[in-house]
Amino acid sequence: MISARAFRRPFQIIRAVVVGLLLLCAGVGAGVALAQSMSAPAAAPDYATEIQPIFNRRCIACHGCLGSPCNVKLDSYRGADRGGFGVNPYSSHVDASPRVGMDVVQTTKEWRQRGFYPVIDHDGTSASRLDRSLLYKMVAAGSAHNQPGFSREAVMPLYAKRYNHQCPATPEALNAYLQSTPAAGMPFGLPAIASAELEKLAAWVANGSPGPTPEALAKSGAVSDKAAVAEWEAFLNDPDPRNRLVARFIFDHVYQASIVLEESAGDFFRLVRSKTPPSRMATDAAGPATVDQPVEVIDAPLPYDDPYKYAGVDRFWYRLQKVTTPRVQKNHFVWRLNKGSLAHLKELFLARAWDLTQDLNPPWGVGNPFQIYRAIPAEARSLFLLENAEVIVGGITYGPVCLGQTATYAVKDHFWVYFLDPRYDPSVQDPKLGLETWSAMMDRFPIGNAEYAEAYAKAQKKLTPEGLTVDAIWNGGGKNPNAWLTVLRHETNVSVMKGRQGGVPLSQWLVSYSGLERLYYDTVASYKYWEGDLGKLETLVFFNFLRQEMEDNFLLLLPEKERAPIRQQWSQGVFGAIGRFVVPFADRSLPGGVSGQRGPLLDAIAGIQAHMGPAVSGPADPLNPIVKPKISLDSRMSGYGRWVKAVSLLTDTTAYKFPRFLPSVVLLRLNHGRESRVYSLVVNRVYKTQFDLFFQNGEALPDEYTMSVYPTIVGGFPNLFLEMDLAQAPAFLKELRSVASLDAWNALRNRYGVLRNSARFWPTLDWFNAWNFQRRGEAAGHLDLSYYDLLDTVY
Repeated sequence: MISARAFRRPFQIIRAVVVGLLLLCAGVGAGVALAQSMSAPAAAPDYATEIQPIFNRRCIACHGCLGSPCNVKLDSYRGADRGGFGVNPYSSHVDASPRVGMDVVQTTKEWRQRGFYPVIDHDGTSASRLDRSLLYKMVAAGSAHNQPGFSREAVMPLYAKRYNHQCPATPEALNAYLQSTPAAGMPFGLPAIASAELEKLAAWVANGSPGPTPEALAKSGAVSDKAAVAEWEAFLNDPDPRNRLVARFIFDHVYQASIVLEESAGDFFRLVRSKTPPSRMATDAAGPATVDQPVEVIDAPLPYDDPYKYAGVDRFWYRLQKVTTPRVQKNHFVWRLNKGSLAHLKELFLARAWDLTQDLNPPWGVGNPFQIYRAIPAEARSLFLLENAEVIVGGITYGPVCLGQTATYAVKDHFWVYFLDPRYDPSVQDPKLGLETWSAMMDRFPIGNAEYAEAYAKAQKKLTPEGLTVDAIWNGGGKNPNAWLTVLRHETNVSVMKGRQGGVPLSQWLVSYSGLERLYYDTVASYKYWEGDLGKLETLVFFNFLRQEMEDNFLLLLPEKERAPIRQQWSQGVFGAIGRFVVPFADRSLPGGVSGQRGPLLDAIAGIQAHMGPAVSGPADPLNPIVKPKISLDSRMSGYGRWVKAVSLLTDTTAYKFPRFLPSVVLLRLNHGRESRVYSLVVNRVYKTQFDLFFQNGEALPDEYTMSVYPTIVGGFPNLFLEMDLAQAPAFLKELRSVASLDAWNALRNRYGVLRNSARFWPTLDWFNAWNFQRRGEAAGHLDLSYYDLLDTVY
C-alpha cells in the first residue's frame, strides 16, 4: 500500500523548485508572499535531526560564538529562540554593552526584557509566521540574490563594516534594509542554501518554529559515564577548606575549556558553578535511588566574582555540565582528564605543605591570584599552569575574544613559548618578590609595572646570580609537550599548538609563573568583553608590557653583548623605542648565555632542543627546514614525499615576494589518486613593533614576511580553500614562487581557489569540516567564515 507521505513527497519537491525560481526572479518580497500563500505541511520538521543540522552546516560558521552578527547564536534552539540584539560587544563603543553569554539569564522572556528581539515567530498563522520571521526573511533573501556566481564585490562594503552590523529588529525594518542592500541575505556573502534546506526551514517556521522534543533533549544530555563525572564533582566539592580553595583556583583557570573525561567516551563538559548539588538521594516504594539534579549555572561576570552574592545563595557547587551544542573551532580548546589526572591533582596540590597562617577562605571579587591563592604552595600553582599550558594559553587565544580585532596586535605572527622551571623561577621561590604589597603584581600601568619588573629582576639575580642557561627551562620531564608551544597570530585571531612547529620564528618567549598568571588574568579572567574601548585599551597596553617582559626573559639565555641589539631588532622604529623605554630591560646585566657557532638564536634553540628531547619538541619538521633539500620544482611529483620537499623550498625564507600577498591562512586539499591530504599555508607577517596599537599595517616589513606550511588544519578562520591534484602541484609552486604583485596572486587564487561565490564552496567547506572532525577528533570544531575570501580593500 502506498502511503500518503509517498504521494506528498513529489509535490513538496515541485513546491521547493517553484519557490526557488520565484525567489530568484521576483526577489525576496515575492518569494515570501508565495511561501505564505502555500499551505504548510501537516507536521514541522524535527528540530534536532533536521533543523539544527542545517544551522550546523550553514550558519554557525558565523553565528556560533559571542559577538556573532547581531548577537544571533544558532548553535542551539535556545539561541535561535533568544533572537538578536543590535549592539555588538566587539564593535568600537565608549560605553559598556550588555553581556550576551547564554547563561546570563535563562528564559526567552528575560532576554526580551534585556532588549533581545525575536528572529522566529511562534504566534499567528503559517503565513504570518513566515512574514514575521527575520531569520527566514534573511535566508530567503540569500536564496533570491546569492546564488552561485553572485558578485563578490557587492558584499565587500558590508564586510568592511562588519563590526558595526545593522540589526533591523522588526520585519518592516528588515524589509527596508533588504530593499536597499539585497546582497545582505543569509548566509551572508556566501552561496544560498540548497532549496531542500530552504523548504525545511520554511516548513519549520510556518509551523511555529518548535524546539527539540523532550526525548531529544534527554538523549543529547545523557552522560556516558556518570560515575566518572561524580568522582570529579566529589573532588571539586570536598568541604575541606584546602580542597575548596584548590577547586576555586582550578575553576578560575579552566572555566572556558572543553573538558574531556576519557572514561565518559564521546562527551564534552564545561566546569560551572551551580545552585544545585550534583545529585540527591530519593526514596520511594522501590527503595533509595539517586536523582540527577539539573545544573543551574551561576554565570557571574568574572570567574572570581562572588557567586553567593551574585546568585543570592548560601551555597554553590562545582558541576561538570555536558556540552550539547556543536563545537566551533574558534573558541574550542580541550582539557583532557582521566582517573590518573585526578590522582595527580590531589598529589600536586594536597601532598605539599601549605602555609596555614594564610586565609583559606579569601574574599571574592579580587582579581589578584597571587594574593588570593597565596595559601596554596606556589610550586603547585606553577606546575598546574605549566602541565596544562596549552589549556591556559588556549583561554587567551580561543576564549572570550572570538574576533580579536586590534587586541592581537600585541603579539607577533609566529613565536615559540617556553617556561621557567619552578626551581629557577623567582616568582615561585619568592612569591612576593620582596614587594610590600601584592597589588604591584597586577598593576597595569607603566609605573606599577616597572615596580614589578624591577622587583622581579632583583629576585632573579638573587636566585640565579650566575645567570640563566637552558637548564632553567622547564622541560616537562622530557615527556609533557606543554613545555614547548608554538603560537601563531593570523591578523585578528591567534592559535596555539604544542611543540616546535613552523620553522624558526624571529622571537621567543620565556615565561615565568608570575608572567603567565598576569597574562591570563589580564586577557581572560579579568577581561570584560562587554566593556567600552578604554578598558580594552588598558588590556592591550598591559599585554604589550607582558610580551616585552617575556621576550626579555628569553634574551637572558643569550650572551650579554647580543641582548640589546636583538631586543632593538624585535621592536624597531619610534613606537618600538618608546616601548623599550617604558618597559626597561631590567635584567640586562645578568651574566650567562649560550654560545656556539651558528649565531645566538640558533645556538640557544639547539640547546633547548637537546634539553627538551624529541617527545616535547616533536618530530623533525621537513615542511619548514632551515637547510633546504636539493630538488627542482620542474620535477614530476610521484608522491606526497616529493611535495613536502618541493614546498619546503618556499617556507621559512625571505627570498620571495609572494608571502606579502597571501591571506593569513590558506587551507589546501591535495589529492593523489583516492587519497587527499590537508596542508595549511600560513603567512608570518613582520612589523617594526607591536607597540604601535592602532596603525600596525603602517609598521609592516613585507620584505621579512615568510610562509610556513603545516600538515593539518591551523586556526579556526580559513581565508581561502585551495584544491588541486598532486600532478598540478609543481606548476602551482612555480607560479606561487614567481608571484610579485597583487594581480599575479589574484590570478593564481582564481585558478586554484574556491571563491565565496563558487558552486563548489559548500561541498568544499563540508569536506574540510569532515576531515577536521575525522582526523583531529576531540580537538576539532566547525570552521569560521568571517574572513573568508575577502577582496583586497577589506584586508
